[in-house]
Amino acid sequence: MKKFVSLLLAAVLAASLGVTALAAGGSLKKVNTYTPGQFTDVTADLWCAANVQVAYEYGIMGGKTATYFDTESNLTVAQAIVMACRLHSGYVGDGAEFAAADPWYQSYLTYAADNGILWKYDAYDVPVSRAAFAMILGSALPDEALPVISNIEDGAIPDVPEEAGYAEAVYRLYDAGVLTGNDALGTFTPFSYITRGAAAAIIGRMADPTLRKTITLEKAPFQPVAVNKLQNLTSLKKKCTDAEFQAAYNAAVELVTPLADLPREDQLYGIAVALRQMVDSGKVSYTTSTAHYNDPYGYFVAGVSSCAGCTRATGLCLNVLGISYEHVNENQWSHQWCRVKMDDGSYWICDAYGLYCGPEPAPYQHPYF
Repeated sequence: MKKFVSLLLAAVLAASLGVTALAAGGSLKKVNTYTPGQFTDVTADLWCAANVQVAYEYGIMGGKTATYFDTESNLTVAQAIVMACRLHSGYVGDGAEFAAADPWYQSYLTYAADNGILWKYDAYDVPVSRAAFAMILGSALPDEALPVISNIEDGAIPDVPEEAGYAEAVYRLYDAGVLTGNDALGTFTPFSYITRGAAAAIIGRMADPTLRKTITLEKAPFQPVAVNKLQNLTSLKKKCTDAEFQAAYNAAVELVTPLADLPREDQLYGIAVALRQMVDSGKVSYTTSTAHYNDPYGYFVAGVSSCAGCTRATGLCLNVLGISYEHVNENQWSHQWCRVKMDDGSYWICDAYGLYCGPEPAPYQHPYF
């Protein structure tokens, strides 16, 4: 993914992009003649009009009828694969012919399988998501056809987690100026369906580099979950006043901010280590009788805590990061800890007082208690 590119380099790359479509390593040839206004729903001032023209001229997309393009209907998985095959064939100039078959897209699936285009899906006559469309179309062209012209910082696309399976494909198209996002933040909406108009916009930019757009996206600073939006607010606050809980919240935000960009496992380790260090350094003393012994104010501010208070201090840190947890043995006279569901469906224990942070050996079982 990205990799900063200087504005000067971006300008040079943009200037060098082809007079002919995809001049970097292949060349698409126009196979259709487009007459402005031939599609009644593609007016000259429509946002994707130039892209529809390119997609039509290079034979990648056609209208629903001779006079109606249908920019608003959803694209299917099969249609996306068909477009990717046509784009790839035009780029490499192999003159591929796609014979009639049953189902109608079978010859395209065969071509895709032979040419490294993504084609294996559970269903084909269903709407395709924007994430899947980016992966399918991106697989149609090599890197040389999609040179970097934008400056997209890692993690800058707000709704595309870097660990997502589709992230690399999406970032690659952002880098190349093919995708720019739906707003000033660069939001991608990966799981919404893609319309024919949006598909034409992407295809047009892939086929004709002069339509690509240079943008810069910087990663937004960490935004902690607001104090009044914490998932376990009632449990966490206990009998704290608003001012007391705000003080604990502020301390938790300071603790977790350096952990915000780390994987879930590292976040849990970081919280457990930081909270344990407060105990080992003498900042927090064990008690079950002093005021606030069982809430995060006691742990972060008053310097007193039981395992219940440690659990709530841990839970507050987790909630600030947007991580859900279970308070095991809450309000019982037995050892307590946070139980966290991980991305793979397993559960971890995060327990600074119990000196353990790691996989749960069995449901609701602690290795040391």
